[in-house]
Amino acid sequence: MKNSITFMAVLGVLTMFIAGCTGTTASTGYYKFTGDKMVTATFVKDAPVSMETAPYEKGDDIDIAVELTNKLPEDIPAGKVKVRLTGDATMPNFFTGAKEMLSPLLKKIDEQGVENPDEVELGPIKYVGDISGKIPKTIIGQYCYSYPVKVKANLFYTAKAEEIGSNLVSGSNPPSAVQVTKIEQRPVDVSPNNVGELDFKVTVKNKGAGRVVSSLGDCFKFRDRRVRQELKLEAKGAYNIECEKGGAVTLQEDTQEKIVDCTVKGIDPANLGKVPSELTLTLTNFAYEDEIAPVTIWLEA
Repeated sequence: MKNSITFMAVLGVLTMFIAGCTGTTASTGYYKFTGDKMVTATFVKDAPVSMETAPYEKGDDIDIAVELTNKLPEDIPAGKVKVRLTGDATMPNFFTGAKEMLSPLLKKIDEQGVENPDEVELGPIKYVGDISGKIPKTIIGQYCYSYPVKVKANLFYTAKAEEIGSNLVSGSNPPSAVQVTKIEQRPVDVSPNNVGELDFKVTVKNKGAGRVVSSLGDCFKFRDRRVRQELKLEAKGAYNIECEKGGAVTLQEDTQEKIVDCTVKGIDPANLGKVPSELTLTLTNFAYEDEIAPVTIWLEA
């Protein structure tokens, strides 16, 4: 029995040694669950009822509810998500009763991936228009949320290019439509007065189908093509970090992205090495406006 335990211990050490030599050790990110949506919004099943065989009549109360789901590993406080109906459902010649609502506290996703959705009521609404026979109506809506995006990445304080590893591993971004998609860094440049400086580039991108707006108060407003998608990037690490234009980011309309130059100054050359150092990139000063998938209801005279 003792010989068997000794053999297993030696085998374990040998396995770790081989993995280290071959570079097969996995690098895991900060976030267990990722994706391009921080919050999802869907119409609740049967609120409204979407069956041709179960039509509403003129004047019926039509319940409208939207289910909101927080995909983050932390709670989103109440009032950070705004939801409304759009289109004919808000037109007084067709429907009455539509409401614009703010979210309750949205609880985080747990470590096993179990979600904790909550609902907001946008009705009931009533159809007040003319009906001839049986007609379909499409119910559409929008939602908009404002919450910081915290990206956990790496910087390598080394003067050797070959020691620079992966700055942005899988799981560095939280679930979000706006993400940091790339980080490129140079080795530390040591000046004659024995002070180091490091330059790196951060690519910020809108990967979703929605749009970046300036704040929650600017959601659901008319905007022409001249209104740009703007936000702020803040970088924190072992040393003070300065990003161009104070971290102001304006996304390009064609690519939906922007490359931002950042610099770390005052690096101690005596403290360089190949071990990655924590870099936190926070995207703030924006809200994200997105569509709710439509649902069709039926009306009958």
